[in-house]
Parts: sequence; C-alpha cells; structure tokens
Amino acid sequence: MKSVLVSSLLFLFAISSATAQENPSPEAEAFFNKAMSEINANHVRTIKGFGLKMHVRNFPDSAAKKMATDYVRLVKLNNNDIEAIAFLILMEASKSAQEDLKAIMAGVKSINNQKKEQRELLAKMQRQKSMTSEQLDSFKLSRSKTIAIQKKQNPDTVRLVRSVAFKKSPTKTEINAMVDQIKKDLDSMNEMSELDQLRLQMLMDRRSKMMETLSNLMKKFSDTQEDIIQNLK
Repeated sequence: MKSVLVSSLLFLFAISSATAQENPSPEAEAFFNKAMSEINANHVRTIKGFGLKMHVRNFPDSAAKKMATDYVRLVKLNNNDIEAIAFLILMEASKSAQEDLKAIMAGVKSINNQKKEQRELLAKMQRQKSMTSEQLDSFKLSRSKTIAIQKKQNPDTVRLVRSVAFKKSPTKTEINAMVDQIKKDLDSMNEMSELDQLRLQMLMDRRSKMMETLSNLMKKFSDTQEDIIQNLK
C-alpha cells in the first residue's frame, strides 16, 4: 500500500511539473514560424533533419551550434546567421521533445488507470470462492488491457468478447491461477510506471535546459531577425 501511495504521489508530481513546463516565448515562436515558412526549402529540410537527429540521439544543446556552423560553411552562408540556424534547429528538437513528453504522460496515465482497475479486481477475486461469467469477463478485459499497454498500444481500443454461460464454473485452483496472473500483471505495470516516470523526469530536465539555451540564442539576433530571414531565402 505504501509503494502504491508513493508511486501515485510521484506520478502527480511528474504530471504537475510537466504541465507547468516552460515554453518558448511568443517572440521565439513567432520568429520560428515565420522563418520556417519563408526561408529556402533546402534550409528547412536540413534544419528539420538536424532537429530530429538531436532529439533522437539525445545530443547536447551545444550540438545545434556545431551543426549550424558546419552547415553555414558547407553552403557558404553568412557567419552571422549561425546563431539563428542553431536556434531553429533547437526549436525543432524541442517540439519533438514536447510530443514525446505528451506521449509519455498519456502512457503513465494509462498505466496508473490500469493499476487501479487491477487492484480492485484483485481484491474482489481474493474474497470469493466462485466466479460469475461477468467476473470472468472482467478478468479477460483486464488481461487484454495489460497486454495492450505492454505493447505500447491504446488500452481504450480493447473490446470485450463476452463469455457464454458456464457449462462448468471455474474451480478454486483456476481462480487462484487468475489471481496470481493479476498479481504478475500488477508487478509488470509497476515496473513500467517507474521507468516511464524516470523517462518523463529526464525529458523535462532536458527540455528545461533547451528553453534556457533558446532564450540565450534569441538575444543574440533579436535585432536582425528580418535580415536573417532574407539571407536564408
């Protein structure tokens, strides 16, 4: 019970922290949207590719500056545009990180909802010596949802195929086997929940650092935004 309470508190803390995450300033968003819609399409493709690479490979923020520098030299752009290109790369990476953040939050919420259902079902099954067809359906549905979550699928898409009336009721041994299976599923959900909460915290920390770097980069070219966009057309 204590571990359940701790896990729930950690989940609530992680969700509240993620919800309160700092976002790029309106000025940063405006420049990013304007630049990505007006600059040369080749630059856009390169920036998106670099941003995705940074996110997938978990590169440090400083990698954006190196990518921008190498690209400017390769295509012979103005050195004054390096910070702006690094900014665009990092903005692209931060948007990918934000999507991952939302996906992990949704996954953690599904796991916690499933754990609640499992604990309730387990308590009912441990108290009884026989089982109705409706209770067997509840067990089957819980198992199917657990398997869906383990496969990173949406448990809400699971549909129940109702059992026909029993020709022979499950024995106490069979019910105990189902109880043991629920316990195993609950352990599996606990492990997944802890891993996802760890991933969530790491991603929030990384994104927070990104926001600080973006703010610092923005200050370096805030007065020359229109010139930069013209240079990159």
